[in-house]
Amino acid sequence: MNFITPIILIIISFGVFFAYVNPNYRGVDSTNPSVKVLQEEHDQYQRALDNSSNLRAKRNSLQDTAENFNPDDIKRLNELLPDNVDNIKLVIDIKNIAQKNRLVLKNIKLDNDASADSKKIGTDTTKYGTVGVSFAVNSSYDNFQNFIRDLEKSLRLIDIVDLSVTSNDTGLYDFSVGIKTYWLK
Repeated sequence: MNFITPIILIIISFGVFFAYVNPNYRGVDSTNPSVKVLQEEHDQYQRALDNSSNLRAKRNSLQDTAENFNPDDIKRLNELLPDNVDNIKLVIDIKNIAQKNRLVLKNIKLDNDASADSKKIGTDTTKYGTVGVSFAVNSSYDNFQNFIRDLEKSLRLIDIVDLSVTSNDTGLYDFSVGIKTYWLK
């Protein structure tokens, strides 16, 4: 009798293992999810939680860095490459530079998207837009040169794309200027 009880218990444990534990662990029964499937799902959720906490820490770090930026530097950066088209401010800035050099702008014309090409097909994937401005000015060569130098030193990105000079009898020149400036889309 001493010998038969452990053998019976071992046979019962094998039976319980193969009849109940192993099918539930491996997921042989399609109605209930198996322990393995539940463990994999738990691991996926745990990775998602870890990723979200890492992203939260990175976001907080970036917010702290952004808060430490000098407001004057941010203002200068927005002047360098604004995130919207402000044609009036652009014309006023150019006009102020001209007035500083005792010049008067005439025949100011705006081209809202100087880079747009009507022959392009598809979506525009550029990350910046351009604004073209053309104007005329009557000045001496030295004053005009100072004006161009001040335009060059301004924080706004400006490309001169067209320049023509016409002389007249007064000793002053008629300058026709076309510029292009940029903005973030």
